[in-house]
Amino acid sequence: MTTRGHVPPDDEPGRPARHDGQSMAYQLTALGISVLALLRARPMHGYEMFQTLVERHADRIVKVRPGSLYHVVDRLTEEKLIRRAATIRDGRRPERAVYEITDAGAEALQQRVGQLIGTPVNEFPQFAVALAEIDTLGDDAAVDSVGDRVGALEAQAAEIMAIRDVGVTPAGYLAAFDYLLAMVQAELTWLRSFADSMRSGRPERQQTDGVGV
Repeated sequence: MTTRGHVPPDDEPGRPARHDGQSMAYQLTALGISVLALLRARPMHGYEMFQTLVERHADRIVKVRPGSLYHVVDRLTEEKLIRRAATIRDGRRPERAVYEITDAGAEALQQRVGQLIGTPVNEFPQFAVALAEIDTLGDDAAVDSVGDRVGALEAQAAEIMAIRDVGVTPAGYLAAFDYLLAMVQAELTWLRSFADSMRSGRPERQQTDGVGV
C-alpha cells in the first residue's frame, strides 16, 4: 500500500463553519451524520465507510447505498466538514481517497446529533395517513391489512432481536436497535388491540359526535 499527498495548508480544518465555505442552509442528513461519525473515529476511504456501515447493520437505521454515500462524501467535502487527507493504492486496485473530519465537521456533527435527540420532529408517517382513511376499505379488507402489518412487524422485531443478540458496536448502535425494537413492539401492541376492536365492532372505529359516558 502506498500513500501520497496531503491537501494544501489552506484547506486545513479548524476554521468556524460560517467562515470556511459551509453554506448556512446546509443541514446534515442521516447518512451525513453516519459518515461524520465514522470519520470522527478515524480517517477512511469511501468503500471502507460503506463496508463499516453494512457490518454494523446501519441499513436498519439509515438508507445506505454506495452511490448515495459517495454523493454525501462529495457534499461534506464541499461544505468543508471533511477533507481529503491522502490517496492510497493497495496492490493493483485503483487509487482511493482517504477522508478525515475537520473541526467544523466535528462541531456540526455534535450540534446536529444534539438537536435531533433533544427536539421531537413530526415525521408525518404514511401509516397514520392510511389509518385516517381506513374507512375507505371494507371491514374485512381493513382487518386483513392490519393482520398483514402485524405479521410484517413481527418479522422485523425478530430480525432486530437477532442483530442485537449477536452484539452491536459501538454502544450507540445498541441503543438505536433497542429503540427500534421498542417502537416495533409498541406498535404491535396497539395494532393487536385495534384489530380486536375491529373484529368485535367496538366503538373505537366508529365516528362519534360527543364524548362517551
